[in-house]
Amino acid sequence: MPFRLFYIIYTYTMKNINKILALLFFIVLICAFCVPDMSIEGVMCAAFAPVFWPAGSDNMGGYKGRVAFIPESSVTKVPALPKVPKEVADFVTAEGAFTFVKSGDKPTPIYATRATVGYKAEIQGETDCKSYKITGEFFHPGSKIDAAAFARQICNTPGYLLIENDEHQQLIGQEGYPCMVTASFDGGKAPADKRGWSFTFEADSVAPMIVMGTPVDLSELFTGVASTPENPGS
Repeated sequence: MPFRLFYIIYTYTMKNINKILALLFFIVLICAFCVPDMSIEGVMCAAFAPVFWPAGSDNMGGYKGRVAFIPESSVTKVPALPKVPKEVADFVTAEGAFTFVKSGDKPTPIYATRATVGYKAEIQGETDCKSYKITGEFFHPGSKIDAAAFARQICNTPGYLLIENDEHQQLIGQEGYPCMVTASFDGGKAPADKRGWSFTFEADSVAPMIVMGTPVDLSELFTGVASTPENPGS
């Protein structure tokens, strides 16, 4: 009985092979139109590039004593990483500029004592769910009223922080994943003790650092005078 059934199926298949192939082709064609389009632009390809270190390269640690803060509620647009990186630098370079709710508003400049601005990016998450935990700190000296007021205002205010070194300006915080900054005060005990505000910050990020493609002019924020372009007229 099983042999006869197999024989019948085989005979039918061979007699109608062309019809069966045509039906299979038709099914494949329908699937091709029904399956959602997955263009190459929707897939992030890790364009790895060589990571060299030229002999004699400068590599001085630390950051400059200039920091700036932008409250999340004060802006409608934030510099962001490209959704589809096309160049290697795009993986860590934010495009665009801050758009403030109120015309004329600017980032709040904060003076930091030399050699107190720190930044770390540590890996976090389970397997296949890795990201970065950004942490850092800076110190502001003194016990002035404006610093105390700023410490209270920033206590529960998410936002974005800007720090810089000799190579680039870094953005801490992204839209939806803002930076949280907290402040603590130590008045010291002896005349030689350090007195002032210790600020700490943290944020979650897909990148170990985010570089500002178009840096904010921190010199203008601190002095009121815009920086002179390195190559004027170019």
